[in-house]
Amino acid sequence: MKINGKMIESQSEILQLIREGVNPLEYMEGDYDIDLVTKAITHAESSEDPYFDDMAETLLKSIVYYLYEKDGETKSLRRCKEILDEVMNSSDRRTEMAKILGDNESAKILYKAIEIAPDRTYNSIFDTLNEKLEKIIK
Repeated sequence: MKINGKMIESQSEILQLIREGVNPLEYMEGDYDIDLVTKAITHAESSEDPYFDDMAETLLKSIVYYLYEKDGETKSLRRCKEILDEVMNSSDRRTEMAKILGDNESAKILYKAIEIAPDRTYNSIFDTLNEKLEKIIK
């Protein structure tokens, strides 16, 4: 991933740039960049159960793919958090998330692994991602 003319290849470099106020979503050019950014954010600190880190990464990827492929949509981590908050504050999280992702195939395919989880697990995945985004977004 190239940011401000510099090649960024590690999760720690991504996290440092985010802390400095750089929005990595503005620089994404494909799957590798999306993987690098989402893994850096969701695995910066490990949860008690790595399953939730992995699923939080999948959820974040689905949101990022939605933003990445949607014309006119703000591409930022703050916007990812806004979408997450919107879904978490909904009376029916599953329906709201599916509605937001719409017909974006990449996002829907990733989200399917989360959508089929039992309610308690589903909610814990959202909570895990929310905690991770809150730590990184100031």
